[in-house]
Amino acid sequence: MKLLQLTAVLGLLSLTFCSPQTQTTQQQCCTQTQIDAFVEQYPDVKQARMMRAWLENNAPGTFSFTGLVDPTDATVVSPQATVDYGYNWFSLSGGPAVLTTPRYDKFFSVAIYDMHHNVPAVIVNPEKPIVLARPGQKVPDLDADIVTLETDQGLVFTRMLVVNNLAEVRSLSEQIVMQGGVGDMTYPVAAAAPKLEAATQAYLMAEYQRLDAAGILKNNAVPKKSGDVPAKHIAITVMIGQLATPFDTVQYWAAFNDADGRPIDPNGSYRLDVPPGLVKSDGYISVTPYAVKTKLLIPNAQKIYDRTSYTMAANSDGGYTVMLSPGGAGQNGLPTSGEAYYVLLRAYVPEDGVEISAKLTRVD
Repeated sequence: MKLLQLTAVLGLLSLTFCSPQTQTTQQQCCTQTQIDAFVEQYPDVKQARMMRAWLENNAPGTFSFTGLVDPTDATVVSPQATVDYGYNWFSLSGGPAVLTTPRYDKFFSVAIYDMHHNVPAVIVNPEKPIVLARPGQKVPDLDADIVTLETDQGLVFTRMLVVNNLAEVRSLSEQIVMQGGVGDMTYPVAAAAPKLEAATQAYLMAEYQRLDAAGILKNNAVPKKSGDVPAKHIAITVMIGQLATPFDTVQYWAAFNDADGRPIDPNGSYRLDVPPGLVKSDGYISVTPYAVKTKLLIPNAQKIYDRTSYTMAANSDGGYTVMLSPGGAGQNGLPTSGEAYYVLLRAYVPEDGVEISAKLTRVD
């Protein structure tokens, strides 16, 4: 997620990570030197943990797909509702891997992560095969996009937008295939004591608040290669939103308060005004309310969990008006079921230099 625009989300997380008990634990169990050392390892530890969990039920170099996410899906925090996610953890220890993908007339992205949480490539609606390789490996003689990784192990993470066409998406996902990638999946990282990990997360949360207030994290949190971003910034990104995407591919805007600064009333009715011109022609916009308690989609009788630029009626200027209320009535209505919630606006393939924003106004 775009770190600068999720202060409210992180304020809630700080209730977990920065409680007085946790702060006391930090003082008692860990020196700053120990915390600083674990900050360097933190992204690798989290990546290895996610990879091992996935490998319990899946084979290296193969894809698993989520299908449409619903309110019971807790795989990721703040998941998109109308996206089919694909995961493929792989290893290049035996040589390069070749990824082939289908053509799709709606949004489809392929993001490549290494074990340091570098993102050397995010390719939107790929038109060529993608070759994944380590430095020095001989790559196949193909007209392909070449992506070089800093670690043998890594992740291909796909997003395919679903617009009342799940059967088509499921069929297309079967054409996302990797040749190779079945090398050594061992990625040794030193396990940290639970108290040290808790203390490090408390420290990272405090540092997030300080760096965010100073504007230091802007466009400086998701690296393409080692050295792009300070280790502390990467660790903060991973703690908040593992598998975050570089901001040239997606930007976010979040609201816990209305335009007058008042907290969102779960029983109130609100109008969200989204201005035009936020994304390029091959991008799209989505608006999603999430339950504060779970950070997940909100159950509702209509089973409407988000609105996208594919499913919203646009205003005459190209912007959008979205109504949010317990029952979901009104223009481009979204049901919130009387739960405490926050609103997340996503802009995929944003216009160059655009500042993602919106306005949330109470109307009842």
